Amino acid sequence: MEERKKHKTKWKTFYWMMVLAIFVALIFLVRFVLNSSKIFVDQSTVIHPYYIEWPYERDGSLRINEPYFLKSTAALIKEEVTHVLMDSAAIDSFFNESEDSRILRDIKEPFLIWKDANNDTIHVVKNNVHMKFKLDNN
Repeated sequence: MEERKKHKTKWKTFYWMMVLAIFVALIFLVRFVLNSSKIFVDQSTVIHPYYIEWPYERDGSLRINEPYFLKSTAALIKEEVTHVLMDSAAIDSFFNESEDSRILRDIKEPFLIWKDANNDTIHVVKNNVHMKFKLDNN
């Protein structure tokens, strides 16, 4: 009789270990699918005005609207805001770091962002200053 109980206990342990393993595998599978199903914004994509209050993703991309993401390597068009960038206080309030080459990833949140269809210019408004960034096509 004891041998029968021992066999029954092993079966229950094995069953719950398999249920736990399947559950953990399912979590990792869903996470992998969500991370690999990003659609990156290109020239033909329209970005309606969004007020960005959240940080960048771990890979440096900016989540616009699921599943749309924006690569944050877009370079600042310097001709547009040279008078603003002359002031060092404005530089500190707009960007995370003080570098000569500014990219979209350097802007501190919150800010407003939008893009028109069939255009490679990303528009950003921060502290009532309009900045334009050229979309990186890589």
